[in-house]
Amino acid sequence: MVSVLKKWFDEFLGEEQFDEAHILPEVIEDICAVARGSAPKEMVAFLTGSVQKRKGRKILTIDGLYLKSYDASSYATSFTTHDLPSTGVYGTVHSHPSGSNLPSRQDKRLFNSYGWFHLIVAAPYSRETIASYNKYGERIDTIEY
Repeated sequence: MVSVLKKWFDEFLGEEQFDEAHILPEVIEDICAVARGSAPKEMVAFLTGSVQKRKGRKILTIDGLYLKSYDASSYATSFTTHDLPSTGVYGTVHSHPSGSNLPSRQDKRLFNSYGWFHLIVAAPYSRETIASYNKYGERIDTIEY
């Protein structure tokens, strides 16, 4: 199933990256609330939104979360992909109860398989402990508005 979803992401999104990433403030609040509610276990969700072209730039706007069931421990999550929406999913968000928002090797594999844009929120789960990454696990800046 992973290869089917990865193929969809590659075909739908292509290899071209976005120029800017924006996140709605209420999405940040939701991420922090879900992570706090899941502690001391990890949480995982999918980031939904859209890409628009503005003045020749591709702007990714994350405007929601797609929550689905998953299995979790204090150091990992697992989930199935059979019921993901067919459009509008641009990446993932997950929590790190350890307090670090740096991606692990497994996180980088997840990033490369499920979209362009990824967030890790670390304990104590606040906007200051969220880090954003591209599909290659490289840190990127985001704009909240």
